[in-house]
Amino acid sequence: MAHPDFRTLRIETEGRVVVATVSVPPLNMITRELIEDLERFTEEVAADPGPLIVVLRSADPDIFITHNEFANLYAMQPPEPPASVDEVPLNAMHRICERLRTMDKITIAQVEGRAAGGGAAMVMACDLRFGALGKAVFNTMSVPLGAVPGGGASQYMPRLIGRSRALELILGGLDLDAGTAERWGYLNRALPPAEINAFVTATARRIAACPAEAVRLTKEVVGLSDGPVEQGLREEAYRFRLLMASPESLANIERFLALGGETREGEQRIEQLLGDVLDRSAD
Repeated sequence: MAHPDFRTLRIETEGRVVVATVSVPPLNMITRELIEDLERFTEEVAADPGPLIVVLRSADPDIFITHNEFANLYAMQPPEPPASVDEVPLNAMHRICERLRTMDKITIAQVEGRAAGGGAAMVMACDLRFGALGKAVFNTMSVPLGAVPGGGASQYMPRLIGRSRALELILGGLDLDAGTAERWGYLNRALPPAEINAFVTATARRIAACPAEAVRLTKEVVGLSDGPVEQGLREEAYRFRLLMASPESLANIERFLALGGETREGEQRIEQLLGDVLDRSAD
């Protein structure tokens, strides 16, 4: 993808991994400028066939992304309340979050500080979410201020942690620490602050080394898992058959077998064995 001079984002690319680092001093608040940059960035990266992984992180060691700046939030609203839901389109935060959730890349949130409001919604919209123990904290703050969530938390959070826990956090405006977030399923993993960057980097590189179409089709079919199981199995089988005889798949299976697949020793270290296959395929 092209890398224009964003005002609030620093974009770095390494192979098929794109890292977007948010920098909006002093609070990493969601300003009009950040929304405009995130809209443009997510549109461009979603349309670019090159990247396979998108990592979202912060330049601030204590704040990931916090809530929408209220002056900006109110300025974005039409003067009159809508008469019905049919009159209401997705707002900018919804569009950004939905691109993160649905684009044919694996989106990763690397959270090393506080995430609140729309910042927390973006975390929830990502495919993989990692937080730093003792530093990452999540808050959906709307109800104590007299509103409902406006960035997507009402839809994303119950799907991650269940209805009752989502209501507890949203209605109370309660903080969720990284350790509890991991136990509840809000985060994939909570990691020591000194380890999170290396872990996310290694995870992104490993996935990026996989055959791209296998990654994209797997995200697609996992996204259908809320529907009927039998239909989901048929969708899975369809994609499996599309890829099983591809040259890239056949080459990696040959590498797997040559490196010890289908042997007792190889099968007992299969995570490392698969990593060796990816290393060989990159050579």
